[in-house]
Amino acid sequence: MNRVPAALLALALVLTACSNDDAAADPEPESAQTVSEPDAEPDEPEPEPEPEPEPEDTRPRSVLTGEPVGDEVVARPLMIVKIENSPQSRPQSGLEAADVVIEEVVEAGVTRFMALFQSEIPDHVGPTRSARPVDAQLISAFGRSGFVYSGARDEVRGLLASTPAIRISEGGAGFYRLGERRAPHNLYNRLPQALDAVERRDPDVLAGIGWVFDEDPPLGAVTCAPGEEGCADPGSTLGIAMSSSFRTGWEYDPVAGLYRRFQNGAPFLVTGPDAIGAANVVVLASRHYLGEANCHGARCPETDATTEGARAIVLRDGERYEATWHKPTAAADLELRDQHGDPFPLKPGRTWMHLPSAADMPAPIG
Repeated sequence: MNRVPAALLALALVLTACSNDDAAADPEPESAQTVSEPDAEPDEPEPEPEPEPEPEDTRPRSVLTGEPVGDEVVARPLMIVKIENSPQSRPQSGLEAADVVIEEVVEAGVTRFMALFQSEIPDHVGPTRSARPVDAQLISAFGRSGFVYSGARDEVRGLLASTPAIRISEGGAGFYRLGERRAPHNLYNRLPQALDAVERRDPDVLAGIGWVFDEDPPLGAVTCAPGEEGCADPGSTLGIAMSSSFRTGWEYDPVAGLYRRFQNGAPFLVTGPDAIGAANVVVLASRHYLGEANCHGARCPETDATTEGARAIVLRDGERYEATWHKPTAAADLELRDQHGDPFPLKPGRTWMHLPSAADMPAPIG
């Protein structure tokens, strides 16, 4: 009778041990497992933030260059200076700082420059020389701006007096003679002093001159005709016969994005550290004629700077364009138009203009 309980006790111990082994083999509860979904798509990366837009340049734009300038520049009177270009005058001072330069022909085929300064007022400009009738036509469009020149013939003085320009001639503010040069190629002007004198005489603020600017070059550039032999890149170089003895050349500098000036085949030099660099080169077909017999007994060669739509050539961005220019009266703006009659967009920057005879214009291409 005592053996039966002992056997039952042994059986109970065996069953308890088996039960404990089964419990240890059970999987972890579902809440402790990592549930994987093999068909689920991976998480998409976070989108990159949009770049911040460039802050808009709210500075005013120069009406002469189309570039941003300070408020003090747009309020500054335009200063126009007549500068010599005979061999004895080179290298000149201040030309590289001009916003616009206009080249014209005078006696003996020599050329002179009309330089327009507003963005920068260099300390010294020159050599300065005398005015011609064409200068009266050109400065009339700029209102009461300053005009600095050495003098003029009697008939030219009368023409200049009919313009609104504030005139400063030799003996006036800023003029001096440079000792190391011989007269008449040694007359210079301290332009800040001339500017001070003009500011005391109620000058005009230059509100606009009828030009438009665009960083992007327009369509319609001149190209060589298909299969044309010997046709160089039309916009890379240009030669302008200002007279039989004065030839202006321009060559595109693609690194700087500017045109470099040559005089009779040689690089054109100035006294400052900067070279001449033009964003735009503009050639205007002009009427040349003989005026009064006041040039050493001969009739003076003159240029007419008015037209209802003569031919023009424009270089910008290494491209060449055919255009027209319009200045119906002396007081009217000098406007450039494309082949559709719309304003031609110049590249923002400095502009050099040339007034050769229409008969000596570079031939059309294509």
